Order: sequence, then structure tokens, then C-alpha cells
Amino acid sequence: MKRKLLVLSVAVMMVFALGLTGCSSGNNTAAEDSLADGVLSIGVDDTYLPMEFRNDQNELVGFDIDFSNALAKELGVTTEFKTVAWDGIFNGLNAKQFDVIISSTSITPDRQKGFSMSDPYVSNGIVLVSRKDAAPATTFKDLEGKTLGAQIQTTADTAAEKLKTQDGVNVEIKKFDAMLDAFAALQGKQIDNVITDKPVAEYYVAQNPDLYVVSSDVLTNEPIGVTARLEDTEMTKTINTAIKKLQDNGTLTEISMKWFGKDMSKGIDTNLVVIE
Repeated sequence: MKRKLLVLSVAVMMVFALGLTGCSSGNNTAAEDSLADGVLSIGVDDTYLPMEFRNDQNELVGFDIDFSNALAKELGVTTEFKTVAWDGIFNGLNAKQFDVIISSTSITPDRQKGFSMSDPYVSNGIVLVSRKDAAPATTFKDLEGKTLGAQIQTTADTAAEKLKTQDGVNVEIKKFDAMLDAFAALQGKQIDNVITDKPVAEYYVAQNPDLYVVSSDVLTNEPIGVTARLEDTEMTKTINTAIKKLQDNGTLTEISMKWFGKDMSKGIDTNLVVIE
């Protein structure tokens, strides 16, 4: 009888322990479980030079790629990149196709309501780009009667639509799936100007200084952060700690200097000025 009671007690204890384990696992988000498995799955639009793009060897490179790998190393995990078109990237995150978005995602009030966004890791704002052989657009009102290229569903696209109505500017806004296509259209004189993130604009200008010029002041202040699902707040806290370490130890400065020729990772203005 004692032996039977002992066996019964052990069985009850095992069931109780398994129940506790199941409860603990049930409280974890998919992203936390992924980190526990040693992998950070990242959604990225690979057409956004110099942030994330394919080089001549079809390798995924760019500022965000280097940052992602440094972040993963700090977290003690490896990276798994999943490329997706920008107009589907947020749906992909919510559908749990990947853990986070690290793809030049501007921090905005609307996105902070719908997602868990990290502290900023690089400064950013939107600007106008003009061809050097045309009159420069220094303000949005200078776009009167012209055509403007924007990547669809970006903050630049949203701002352009808002400013067009707000300032009463007669400008035709042409939507592109990728900034590569927008700048190709600008070079081919199919459009007159482009509106995009400052780091992207400055990269294209640096590559073609005789062709393009950043013609306006920065129109917004929308630094870039890591985007997680709204419920993944613990994941975001962990990422924020890692971002702070990468800023403090100079890793982010090194990556910024590599891609931008200047440090855009420190002294970031967190006072959002966004046109939504």
C-alpha cells in the first residue's frame, strides 16, 4: 500500500509540474519562444538602399542588416531574415510570419498605438529630392504642377497626401512599390521629384551627385525603431536594453559611419514631428 501511495504521489506531482510548465509556456509570446529557441526572425523589405537591399551577389546587406546582426549577437541569438514587400510587412508581423520588423520603420503615434515599438536606434525625417537639371523643390508648395514619387504606404507617402490637401498643392503623387523604382523614374524624367527618408535620399545623392540633390529641409522628425507585435512588450524591453548597449559600446556608431559617413545613432531627437 505504501508503495502504491508513493507511486500515486509521484504521478500527481508530475502532472502538477507539467501543468505549471504548460501555464508558463502559454504565457510566452511567439517572439519570446523564438528567442528562447535561439533565433530572431526579422521581416525586411530588401529594396530600400542603403538600409536593406541586395548587392551584386544577391546578398542581403545594408545598415539595418548590420544592425540586426549586432542586435542578435547582443541577445545571444542568430538572425533569420524574411523578405516581404513593404505594403504587406505589418500584416506579416501580425500574422506571426516573423518576430519583428527591422526595415527602416519610422516611429509614429499611429504605429505606437498598433504595435510595440522600441526606442529609436537611428535618426530620421523625410525630405524632397530634385534633379540637378531642374528647379529645386525647397518646400512642398514648390511642387505645384509637378509630379512626385513616393513609396506606397510609407510615412513619406502619407505625408505627401496630407500636405497636398493641407497646402492646396496641385501635385500628382505617383506611388511606387520600391524606392529603387521611384529614383529610376526620377532619373528617367518620368517624375519631377521624390519624397523619402533622409538617409535614403542622401545615399542616392552620394551615389549620383551630378544627378540628384536633397532640395528641402527635413519636413518631419520620425526616428527609426524595431517593430514588434503589440503584445510583445517584454520582447521590446529586451531589445531596448540591447540597443542601449550597442549605442554605449560604439557598435551602432561604427555601423552608422560605414553606411552614412556620420553618426546618426546618438543624440536622437525623440520628439516626434509626424504628418499623419
